[in-house]
Amino acid sequence: MKAARQIEDARAEWSRGHARRAVSLAWNAVNLAMDRGDDDILREAAALARAIAGEEGGATSREARQLADYCEACLAGAGNGTRSEGVLGLIAGWRRRRRCPDCAEHIAREARVCPHCGYRLAPPPGSG
Repeated sequence: MKAARQIEDARAEWSRGHARRAVSLAWNAVNLAMDRGDDDILREAAALARAIAGEEGGATSREARQLADYCEACLAGAGNGTRSEGVLGLIAGWRRRRRCPDCAEHIAREARVCPHCGYRLAPPPGSG
């Protein structure tokens, strides 16, 4: 199901008085949006979650606040030139890394100097 549809369904559930279900659907929308880098869905989910948190109490209010905070943190990161990645993006990112032979920290595959210890590395395999 697409993220926009999940947000629509979340709004509909909230209007029917099912706040907990609305928060759950909004989380699903945010997960889909993160995979696609859809900032609009993050904004909509944050607004919906803040509205739910303001009217509900207990665990549902806490979950809604957590969702809103998460969305806003992701949007703040995206505005600073960094984008949160989905799980597949993180896994693929680790494949583009290698270990420093001196300090064993993970570094960019293209690095020539380790940013952790200053070790000068040989060019990566296959770099020409």
